[in-house]
Amino acid sequence: MPYIGEYLVGQGLITAEQIKEAFEEQTKTKGRIGEILIKKGYISEDNFVTALSKQLGLPFVDIANYKIDSDIAKLFSKELVQRYQAIPVSRVMDAVTVAMVDPLDIRLVDEIRGVCGLTIRPVFATPTGIKNAINKYYGVKKEESTLAPSAPDLSGRGTLPEKDTEDLETLVKEATRAPVITLVNSLIAEAIQAGASDIHLEPEEKILYVRFRIDGILQDVNSISKDLEPAVLSRVKIMAEMDITERRLPQDGRIKMVVLDREIDLRISTFPTIYGENISLRLLDKSQGLLKLEDLGFHPQVLATFKELIRRPYGMILVTGPTGSGKTTTLYAVLKLINDVSKNILTLEDPIEYVTPRVRQAQVNIKAGFTFATGLRAMLRHDPDIIMIGEIRDRETAEIAIQSALTGHLVFSTLHTNDAASAATRLIDMGVESFLVASSLIGILAQRLARRLCPKCKKPYQPNPAELASLGFKSKESEEMTFYKETGCPACRKTGYKGRIGILELLVSEEEIKELIIKKSPVHQIRNYVSNKGMRSLRDEGLEKVQQGIISVSELLRITEEI
Repeated sequence: MPYIGEYLVGQGLITAEQIKEAFEEQTKTKGRIGEILIKKGYISEDNFVTALSKQLGLPFVDIANYKIDSDIAKLFSKELVQRYQAIPVSRVMDAVTVAMVDPLDIRLVDEIRGVCGLTIRPVFATPTGIKNAINKYYGVKKEESTLAPSAPDLSGRGTLPEKDTEDLETLVKEATRAPVITLVNSLIAEAIQAGASDIHLEPEEKILYVRFRIDGILQDVNSISKDLEPAVLSRVKIMAEMDITERRLPQDGRIKMVVLDREIDLRISTFPTIYGENISLRLLDKSQGLLKLEDLGFHPQVLATFKELIRRPYGMILVTGPTGSGKTTTLYAVLKLINDVSKNILTLEDPIEYVTPRVRQAQVNIKAGFTFATGLRAMLRHDPDIIMIGEIRDRETAEIAIQSALTGHLVFSTLHTNDAASAATRLIDMGVESFLVASSLIGILAQRLARRLCPKCKKPYQPNPAELASLGFKSKESEEMTFYKETGCPACRKTGYKGRIGILELLVSEEEIKELIIKKSPVHQIRNYVSNKGMRSLRDEGLEKVQQGIISVSELLRITEEI
């Protein structure tokens, strides 16, 4: 019986017969158990969400009785709250508390973070409460707020614009003028020199903004005249072999070029917005090569244990964390270490970021029907020793991956969870039997990327009592410690940070942990068990790097606050 069903029965909110009936209907309809229980009138929406929040240890906001300040509401646009059914309720510094129906949906939290540029602290709220709040604060009718159309109104005027009929020859002529070519090439070169991972071209009403993502943080770097916007955006689309007249729908493309004597791959994506097409360019510097595990930030003891795990003959190892936490980089470092001619290694990725010699790599193609699940089935017919799956996204992929691990293959993959202890729970929530999860998992690595303090301008300081308390220190314990903070200099572009380092925790699946998984124990019980057994948590790893002067206290709190 799933966790929430057991919990509701245990709390006396529903009967065992009611939850059994709901499960039978779920098997037929594939609907959510909560929605079925509420629809049948066995439990109220408020009681269900309140119970869910208690069972999972996440706060619940009674948004119907919560007054949201107008300045807070303005943090999210009408389009954003409609699309994600999420609403901001409070803000502290750069962190905003967001009421959501499913705050455990890490992928959705990542998307909201990417759109608004703020740290997101998700909390529970009822679906009805969120719909009513959207209606109240954004002037959206209840019926309208429930819609998630495949082609949402991005113009703010009720309909999408028709396909651009501007003269193609004129557009191409403007986009291929020497000044425009020089401008686009110089932006890419500047981003590479700055160590940026992404370039964002963001049209506003009167200007085209340019932002770089450096060390995981977006920074304004330039602005371009609105008059040049069509030519600049068209230039990028021409380079990526996209349809430059199509502005209604998102497009994807790729560019390969040599910049500053370095071979660069760029993944291009367009997105229609109210003021024009937003274009993002993901930069992949192939000249940098693959990192080694030793370069990622492992504690020596954790690294030694992890190296033992990845040389096991079979089983499944998961790398978890939010988008942008370096999971794929870690998997490539693993393949680099264990790759030799005696092993047949196959990967299934979306997309392939680094081409690895003697590894058979395939890229998912959803449009062609080549999904993770179909690709994984095909891979098993090619006598693999080791399988790497870019991400486990659904029950089908999870089940095939687990069966592969149980039948003599070593399987690596990634999962979106906050920490290592949550990974098994997420697989069970997908619908995988708990005994299969317990039998296949041999290790779970959770990670974050923290910005390194700039070695040229970091300064020592004595933290205040509030900072010490937030880290679990007492004032006396810190008297002999030297902490460092960011200041800013030309070498780090005035940010105080330069480069990143991994913060990693490793959970090894021992017999006691397998028993907890089979029993479907709550996440907090698994966390408590591994903590008592001495597992170094993400916060522990981060604290050590704070004491070593590698990262700042504020950076540690930023990347581990949701755990």
